[in-house]
Amino acid sequence: MTEKRSTGFAPNERRKLQGVAPALATLVLVALVGLSALSAGCGGGSGSAANGAGSGAPAAKAGVMSATEAKAFLDAHPEALVLDVREPSEWNDDLGHIDRARQIPSGQVGSRVAELAEFKDKPVLVVCRVGMRSHYAAQFLASQGFTQVSNLNGGMDAWRKAGY
Repeated sequence: MTEKRSTGFAPNERRKLQGVAPALATLVLVALVGLSALSAGCGGGSGSAANGAGSGAPAAKAGVMSATEAKAFLDAHPEALVLDVREPSEWNDDLGHIDRARQIPSGQVGSRVAELAEFKDKPVLVVCRVGMRSHYAAQFLASQGFTQVSNLNGGMDAWRKAGY
């Protein structure tokens, strides 16, 4: 009984919530990356012309590709970067990863963007499990001047369902 009073949850309720904690942490990170992307595009006129900040033009936006479009695009563009923003524990999970992908977890994209500088004017396809984290990471990259960045709509889940 004291255990329930100390946490506010019965032991079986606490076990159910333990699985929610990693997902909640991921959502918080996704929100922070999204806010970083938004604030990067809303500077007081000090942005570059490439992302439209301060020029009155809308902020740069990432494109979106279906799994079928992404597969055809990657086949036609071997120079493209596939950026997988899932956590290391997801890299070899049930969905696996795209063979030529490079992994930088979504929570680290902002601090590691310099590692991707060579791809600012090259195609970049950002992927995650279902497309949400990759959406925010792709938007962030676009706000940082990446000119050919797209999100894989539906993520690795859609990729595998399409048979790839």
